[in-house]
Amino acid sequence: MIQNSSIRSLIKKYSENKLSHVFLIETNDKQKVLEDVLEFVKEINCTENNFNSECTRCNLCHLTDTLALPSLKIIYPDGQAIKKNQMEELKNYFLSIPYLTKYNIYILNDAEKLNASSANTMLKFIEEPEKNILGFLITNNKENIIHTIKSRCEVIKAYYENNNNLLNHQNIWDLTIKYLYNLEVEKELSIVYNKIILDEQLEKEDLQQLFQYILNVYLDCLNQKEIPEKLKSLNHYSHQELLKRINLVNETIERLNYNININLLLDYFVLSLED
Repeated sequence: MIQNSSIRSLIKKYSENKLSHVFLIETNDKQKVLEDVLEFVKEINCTENNFNSECTRCNLCHLTDTLALPSLKIIYPDGQAIKKNQMEELKNYFLSIPYLTKYNIYILNDAEKLNASSANTMLKFIEEPEKNILGFLITNNKENIIHTIKSRCEVIKAYYENNNNLLNHQNIWDLTIKYLYNLEVEKELSIVYNKIILDEQLEKEDLQQLFQYILNVYLDCLNQKEIPEKLKSLNHYSHQELLKRINLVNETIERLNYNININLLLDYFVLSLED
């Protein structure tokens, strides 16, 4: 059963033949969104009059549950990014018309990890949509999706009550600025400043968002874009110094995907900045 009302409402749009060709879903729980989208896929593919997720009359639900449905593709980042070749493979795979279902459906997890080349390929894919292709882009912050892609999607928000202890994006952004200011502007690099984060008792998703914001600041600085006034001194870093920081943040984000001691990870981050 679909848990989130925003995703459940897509069933009505489907029945009225009013579905957009691609949806950008902002959420605080990517796994639950994925589960709900797969339930949606099963329901619109159902050949019975009344959908029942426990029904075993056809094989479509089983194929969906086991991710073996030919007309369904789920894409995850390859390492730190979703790469151009992954988007090209998706385009080529969906050249054929679906034969078991009405739609070819793709789900793009961590859509904010599209890099420049893959985002460009993705843009070409959705600019001239095929009527039999349906897409879902999942992210924890739609602002991390480039405007040209975001503007071509129907944006929906799917939040879940069991994650109501997560901080909102503004709070995490404010915490990011405070943390970076102490480390980079005050120039007293010390693991003591990790207490700023540890005292908040952040969830894993919050920490990932915080370091994504840190990464965005360094990338904007590297690309000579506007950065927060309090962090203007970062503009004095050399190209090499910024690349070092970008690589360090990427490494930290990657390590957050594993069961690692957060205290030790933050200490490693600060000590590596000092090197």
